[in-house]
Amino acid sequence: MKRTLWTILLAAMLLFAACAPKAGPLTLPDGDDVTEVRLEYGGESVVRAGPGWIGMLLEDLAAAQPTSKATVQDVPDKEDLAAVHFVLEDGSEQTLFVYPEKDKWYIERPYEGVYETDQLLWVMVTDLSE
Repeated sequence: MKRTLWTILLAAMLLFAACAPKAGPLTLPDGDDVTEVRLEYGGESVVRAGPGWIGMLLEDLAAAQPTSKATVQDVPDKEDLAAVHFVLEDGSEQTLFVYPEKDKWYIERPYEGVYETDQLLWVMVTDLSE
């Protein structure tokens, strides 16, 4: 009886996990509206303002795939974390975070979604050399 109950409970949990909704598409600013991108990683920061670099970054971000991981806080609780701040023409900022986890790389837009990306994006946002 206990084995049957555990089997049913396990099956229900697996079904629930499989049906968890994925995040919608990653919302990104229009490249023409971005005046600069401020990158923060490891206690350091750098500003990138070149339109070519910003366009490449936006293109790489747009290729990320939605996941069903939850985003429930302003800043992800990760040890190895890079922040990407888009500064827009109107003076506002849009922020997202990039981090590795178990040999995969993720983009997190707080309260919007978590997206799987690749290691090349991670390198792009953590290379703070001028």
